[in-house]
Amino acid sequence: MLFYKGSINKNRYLRIIAYILIFSGFNFLDSLQAQEKILDSQKGAKDLNFPTRNCEAYLNASGESYNKGDYENFKKYNDSALMVAKDFNLPKLQIKALINLGIYYNITDTYKQSLSLYHEALSICKTLPENKNTRVSILVNMANVYNKIDAHDKAIKAAEEVLELSETNNTSDLNIVGAYNVLSICHSNLGDQEKSLEYLFKMKLLGEKISHYGVILTALDNIANTYYKQSKYDQVIETEMEALEYLEKHSLPERPTSLLNLGMAYVKKEQGSKAIPYLNRAKEIANSQKDLELEKACYLHLARAYELLGDYKQSFEAQELYSEMNETLLEEKSSAAKLDVKHDAEHEKQMVESQLETLEIIDGKKTQVLIGSGVIFLLLGGMLFIYIKKKKDLEKDKEHYKESNKLLSNENKMLKTKMKELAVEKHQRQKTRAQYKNSSLTKEDRDGYMNLILDFMEKEKPFLDFDINQAEMAAKLSMSTHHLSEVLNLCFDQNFYQFINLYRVNEAQKLMKNPNYNEYKILAIGYEAGFKSKTSFNRVFKNHTGLTPSAYRQDNTTITN
Repeated sequence: MLFYKGSINKNRYLRIIAYILIFSGFNFLDSLQAQEKILDSQKGAKDLNFPTRNCEAYLNASGESYNKGDYENFKKYNDSALMVAKDFNLPKLQIKALINLGIYYNITDTYKQSLSLYHEALSICKTLPENKNTRVSILVNMANVYNKIDAHDKAIKAAEEVLELSETNNTSDLNIVGAYNVLSICHSNLGDQEKSLEYLFKMKLLGEKISHYGVILTALDNIANTYYKQSKYDQVIETEMEALEYLEKHSLPERPTSLLNLGMAYVKKEQGSKAIPYLNRAKEIANSQKDLELEKACYLHLARAYELLGDYKQSFEAQELYSEMNETLLEEKSSAAKLDVKHDAEHEKQMVESQLETLEIIDGKKTQVLIGSGVIFLLLGGMLFIYIKKKKDLEKDKEHYKESNKLLSNENKMLKTKMKELAVEKHQRQKTRAQYKNSSLTKEDRDGYMNLILDFMEKEKPFLDFDINQAEMAAKLSMSTHHLSEVLNLCFDQNFYQFINLYRVNEAQKLMKNPNYNEYKILAIGYEAGFKSKTSFNRVFKNHTGLTPSAYRQDNTTITN
């Protein structure tokens, strides 16, 4: 622990007393004991270590608030701890407060602010001797934010560094748990559910070893969510019922994630009446904790649950609320990602500048000019390469959308028939290409899989599921994700999401021509066709047809009239 040394300036002393007095006026719920601990720390005000003890008292009080799920008080205590730590130059305690505030902003889905605080904490950490354990604490929380903004490569890198440092340092078990949790989520999002479960069972085992309720319950929630992604809905329910029993046994408050997982599983089992109470309760808790990500998920699955019961009014209301929250969160994720890229660029810029200064001292101005010219040459070469690559990608996309437009414009034939014709045409045109020769499937196997996929798309309509992914569809077809990807690419020249979106656009076209949907808004048509948001519906529809959904509907209404 670092202590403040030297005499305490009178004004600074008055400021720290002011922090306490202001803080005591917040009138926190259930925080009497925490307040008493903070006031007790004033008794040693003449002691030079008073600021340290006072700051620690705020941090301890924040921990109690966090354990109760009282995140607003958790933030306020840490705000005060940060002010004291900054004012009295207590870097270790400043880092602790920054980490806690980063956790608060992560919980409330303010990712940009959270990442900014963690970068600040890392900067302070570099100034401390023997800082490895402190760095571990920052990295494990930072990795959680990277997960939230879908920067899985950075999340995995940070979590693996935590595990590597834990082997040679006396690292807290909770930091190891955090790394396991991050790695499980990353591998799950990347489609490797078995690897995800491997880390989750390690996490649960460690939680049981250290008798930590929160770790055990988080592991159970994430195990259930992984089973959900594997379409093992009965195992989801079984796992979360175990979690609910554990909560009741230890008199712990309800966890919104457990309730959400149960609701999601019952929706998939088409038991809307069982799903709705769990989803509504999860939504209430998420709202009280200001967890927009969780609340958004609740609305998404409530929309489906109400639809199962035929309550289309409530279903549409839930869909609209989901869409609004989704747009807000996408903006926040984009903002956080930009901040992190900016930070990385600044870091790299500083490294380059530092290296150039060193070279200037060693080799003089001549070397600097030569290096500068080389860097400029490399930059220009890199820009030219990116331009050429981007141009090729745009031309490829243009050809792809031209093909899609051709498929969707001939409405006298069923999409299934047109897709088969496309596959035959593509085979005749490209049968000599290396990709066919290197295929792991024979032509007979490939054709068999193609017919299986097209029949499945026509009968089961998996594209209507907002969250359908390649792994889930491959599992339902009893084929590997590699073979699914290979068939889509070789037969239709499309990746998974291009293929799914083609069917969604086709479905939207049919709905807009159906008189029963004349009163539906464009947004509702998009949802009915399987699109998650208005933005993605407009973008994908226009790419495939050359028209916005509104323009397409207007043209076809005019033709009908």
